[in-house]
Amino acid sequence: MKAVNIIGPEKITIEEVAIKQPKQGEALVKVMAAGICGTDYELYTNDMVYIKEGLSSLPIIPGHEWSGVIEQVGEGVKGFRAGDKVSGECTVSCGKCWFCQRGKQNQCKDRTETGIMNRDGCFAEYITFPVSHLHKFNTLSFEEAALIEPTGIALYAAMRGGVGPFDNVMVAGPGPVGLQAAQIAKKVFGAKKVILTGTRDERLARAGSFGLDGIINIRTSDLVSQIKSITNGEMIDVVLEESGGAGVFDDIKKVIRSCGRVVLNGFFGSKNAPIDWDFFTVNDVSILGALGSPNVWDQVIALLEAGIIETKSLISHVLPLDHFEEGLDIMVNRKENVCKVIIKP
Repeated sequence: MKAVNIIGPEKITIEEVAIKQPKQGEALVKVMAAGICGTDYELYTNDMVYIKEGLSSLPIIPGHEWSGVIEQVGEGVKGFRAGDKVSGECTVSCGKCWFCQRGKQNQCKDRTETGIMNRDGCFAEYITFPVSHLHKFNTLSFEEAALIEPTGIALYAAMRGGVGPFDNVMVAGPGPVGLQAAQIAKKVFGAKKVILTGTRDERLARAGSFGLDGIINIRTSDLVSQIKSITNGEMIDVVLEESGGAGVFDDIKKVIRSCGRVVLNGFFGSKNAPIDWDFFTVNDVSILGALGSPNVWDQVIALLEAGIIETKSLISHVLPLDHFEEGLDIMVNRKENVCKVIIKP
């Protein structure tokens, strides 16, 4: 099969590699659509935090946002068969350890992460995957279903923040996950006010159909006065931080209420993000991390297939596998009003 292979810093090959036949408990899936994520670029540049910490290494077939059709199942597989439309989780956990037994599979110390850590990913014509971490879908297009994974990340972040109908929520960063987080906070959890902030008008405009209470370009508008006006002076109860921006904590400090919650969902990478820790202590503000999308996949698929939330508005480009590096360039350099680039192997 043809596959993308990151072999070193900013070195990619697209080459023929052997298809891994499914073992017991696995399925061979023909990949129909795969989304390019910022993590793929960090692997490409070797800046990804897992590489720096020695948890991940190259070479690797990248990609963790995908959908496809099962072609073959291995021995002992039940509940899945050839022809099923599926998507697979990024985190593949052991299912046995202390964390897994408590529903914290994203913290499993023996986990692999698809296309990131010790497991080849989806930028290939086929992927061999454990059925324990596959999920079926029915009515979504393959392109839409490739975004189940980032939508799950957004849902998990909103759950970590305990978003509810009495909360004013600010989502910082209108990337694909941020857009989904804003949509989920409003449409799924019914937050009182949901405000999306960012620096790119074209990206912020993609949330125009989500029914949000405010969309703020923090470069051209005064964040504090806008938040005060939209919330009738109440300010923000929950921040879903999706930007990984160096100055985000200064912005949060200006708008969050005492006893508020901050969920960190975006990676900061090598950026130095200064934070006034005393402010967060004195004002009893909770800071929560949110990694991945544990235990939310079936809920995400149900929400998408019911039309409560959607992924179609995020898809800006669809390219063939041979154009993977072009897709990276479009994403990183923000060309052509890019939001989410989908690769079709």
